[in-house]
Amino acid sequence: MKWLEKIVDETLDKMAKEKVLMKNPDPHMPEEMIDSSIPSNNDWKGWKPISSLFNDSDLNKLEKAIGIELPKSYRHFLMYKHFYELDIPDYAVNFHTNLPDRDFEGFKELLFEYYEPEFLIDKGFIYFADFQDYGLLCFDSNVKRENNEYPIVYIDHEELTTNNLYADNFKELLTADGEKGNRFIMELNEL
Repeated sequence: MKWLEKIVDETLDKMAKEKVLMKNPDPHMPEEMIDSSIPSNNDWKGWKPISSLFNDSDLNKLEKAIGIELPKSYRHFLMYKHFYELDIPDYAVNFHTNLPDRDFEGFKELLFEYYEPEFLIDKGFIYFADFQDYGLLCFDSNVKRENNEYPIVYIDHEELTTNNLYADNFKELLTADGEKGNRFIMELNEL
């Protein structure tokens, strides 16, 4: 998936030009991700993306744990790079930190502990990003598609029972312009 790798690489290159985006206060930052060329500031250390340590076997275990197959493009995304942030043009989308964690404890926490499973994962929603501070972005696995390229829905974090279509698939999400989030909020307000 060259298109996906190109988006991730271009985004990370752009972020690297603004050193403030490449700092994180994680006291347990993986050694291989520390970027000593970025000056530390208090607890904030420079970080750099690294090639992902995840492989198909790891992601198969994650899928077994959640009981849902991931979209092929999202699997590739997870197997491509580890990062703390990824500032795609649609600024409303905030991806979760993707660190080398072969046990997927961070993912399991998001999927099973942040919100009760009966509200999301048990209903076929795979929570993978935040929408600003308004809500969640989830893959809707109830809509069957080739390569599991599920639509992406927005779910308000205060009312987990209603969802609204945000993007047709992961590629549409990654290639959206910077105003998509604003347009979406305006459309929601009109409902």
